[in-house]
Formats: sequence, structure tokens, C-alpha cells
Amino acid sequence: MADYQTEGNYIVAENEAGELYIYITARGGKTDHPYIVYDGKDHAILARNAEQAVVLDYINPDVRDKLRKAAVVIVVETLLDNIKDAYIADMNIVSQMPDDLQKLGLKTWEDLSLKR
Repeated sequence: MADYQTEGNYIVAENEAGELYIYITARGGKTDHPYIVYDGKDHAILARNAEQAVVLDYINPDVRDKLRKAAVVIVVETLLDNIKDAYIADMNIVSQMPDDLQKLGLKTWEDLSLKR
């Protein structure tokens, strides 16, 4: 991945059928075979295409188990109150996130909670 962007303001929601939705701020560029890499901990990476990745920062502990068990997630990109794009992203569960994330200076959910 060439370009990492951090998304700190996103929503994870579940519908009545148990499908998971992640609402993020709309990004430029087209999606191409999007997928999410997740280790079940503090952060996940949404690969929108081969050149663009969005770090989902500080995943709430209450939704981690649901994300770990999901095969796919519906990503909804919004611009203000409008939906710009929606697509299905495959979940790729890994035992450890790439070392590149540590270079971004990301902290844990617990670190964020201590600041409040």
C-alpha cells in the first residue's frame, strides 16, 4: 500500500440481519477489490484499492468480536449527510497487523480512553 490515511471518525453498525456496516468519510479514487485486514485488536486497515488504504483507528472493544467473525462488511462512504459510495469489503483476519502501522504512531483504545 502506498498511501495510508487514518479514519478516526467512523461508525460501525449492525442491521437486523446481522450484517455489519462501516460508515467512513468519502475518499477520492475508485475502489477495486476492497478488503479489510484485522487482527481483532485496536486497528483495522481498509484497502480501497492497490494504492490507497484507510486505517480504522481505535476500534471499540464492543464491536471487535463481531468484526472478527464477519466474512464481509458493507462500507458506506459519506460526504456530509449524503452517501457517496457503498461496497462490500471482504474481511481478512490475520494474527498480527503489518509492522507499517506502528510507524504511523497509532495508540490503543485504552490510551484514547485515558485522555477523556
